[in-house]
Amino acid sequence: MQSARTITALVRTAGVAAAVSGIIAAGLGSGVAGAQDEVVVVPPGPPVPVSSQEYSYLATHDLTVRANSIDLARFIADIPVPAQYRAANLALAARFDATVDEALTSPGGCVQVVVDPRAKDGNLFNYGFFPVEGQYCD
Repeated sequence: MQSARTITALVRTAGVAAAVSGIIAAGLGSGVAGAQDEVVVVPPGPPVPVSSQEYSYLATHDLTVRANSIDLARFIADIPVPAQYRAANLALAARFDATVDEALTSPGGCVQVVVDPRAKDGNLFNYGFFPVEGQYCD
């Protein structure tokens, strides 16, 4: 069974894709999302619990720092995808960028990636990015 936090984040993430699609045409600005495209991310905490049907990956602190330093979110945003997936791809990049930034506010913080392969509405999968407090990261 998914936690309420996981479900909320997955629903919020799906909503971001729809919201960003109308705004992204203006350009990306600094980072991946422009200032008007603020992505709300929960503060760092313990890793979110996942069901036996989901996959969870907890990045190390070093990998989280590296993802930030090489601007992995920009790489995600620049991946060529069919037009119908562009808004979702940009939303994924913006969510990842904001989550990395939030995770790094906690000393030793890292990012948890949760993938739910039981997607609905024609998506390939549902995903969630969560900032994790440093005490839980390697």
